[in-house]
Amino acid sequence: MQKYFDIFLEFDRTNTDKLIDKNILEKKRGYVCVVDGNVLANCTKNNSYKEIINNSLVNICDGSSIAMLAGIIHRKKFKTYTGPEIFSKYIQLPYKQFFLGNTPKNLTLLKKQFIKLGYDINNFKFASLPFSNVDEFDYIDISKKINEFNPDIIWVSLGAPKQEFFISKIYPYIGSGILIGIGAAFNLYLGEFNNTRAPFLLRKLNLEWLYRVVKEPKRVGKRAINYLKLIPLLIFNEIKFKKK
Repeated sequence: MQKYFDIFLEFDRTNTDKLIDKNILEKKRGYVCVVDGNVLANCTKNNSYKEIINNSLVNICDGSSIAMLAGIIHRKKFKTYTGPEIFSKYIQLPYKQFFLGNTPKNLTLLKKQFIKLGYDINNFKFASLPFSNVDEFDYIDISKKINEFNPDIIWVSLGAPKQEFFISKIYPYIGSGILIGIGAAFNLYLGEFNNTRAPFLLRKLNLEWLYRVVKEPKRVGKRAINYLKLIPLLIFNEIKFKKK
């Protein structure tokens, strides 16, 4: 990984997959962060959060504007590797996987969809979490349930920045496996089958975020605005870093 906007990012999908697969096969621990505009904005405001992101096994870029700006400044061509894409890819692989967070309803829908698609449901385990502050979770109890299942991948769906703080707190208690902060990927995956995702053309153009802003202006719109306000500063700092 190299630093862009003061965050370590891996834009090569093959390298990302090899690193994740290698650590799974060697039964090592690690965590993966999915970096979008909201994550990047939080990193600029909170150094503790940025440290969590930069100490990951690997970070993938889920922001088309981030990839575009980095590409223009460094005169390279970068592509995103989104949360929904890595989620859709790895749930098809024969790894033991633990689905943590989100809502009981969506976890039930995920399980039904996996059964419908013919996936080996014995390799999957699902557990919702109570609505709590990140400091109020019983990490020892949660990690015990995870370690008993001994998964290769632990998907954490709490939304950023909460899920990354959650991962940093539960990480010391995890025996092995790769934790991936996946945000809304559960919901978007279910949306593929319920026709609630953005039209294909918008997804092709990496504009699903715009569709989500329109659908959820209060929640997603606020995050988008916070990120957009920071873009001039991000560009200025990255150009200065490049010159150094």
